[in-house]
Amino acid sequence: MMIRKAEVKTAEIKGRKEGIKQGIKQGEYKKSIEIAKNLLDVLDNETIAIKTGLSVEEVNKLRE
Repeated sequence: MMIRKAEVKTAEIKGRKEGIKQGIKQGEYKKSIEIAKNLLDVLDNETIAIKTGLSVEEVNKLRE
């Protein structure tokens, strides 16, 4: 019984950490999209992709 509680607690902590990582990653992606949108009128797709970390395909979609 005691081992089970420890396993559950460990799983909860691991899940929480993973959730935080995913949230940060999503936030960074959203910020990259926002920056890319602001650059569409002044830079080409390849440069935007390089500077934001997005793929050229993702930048192309923003232009559509």
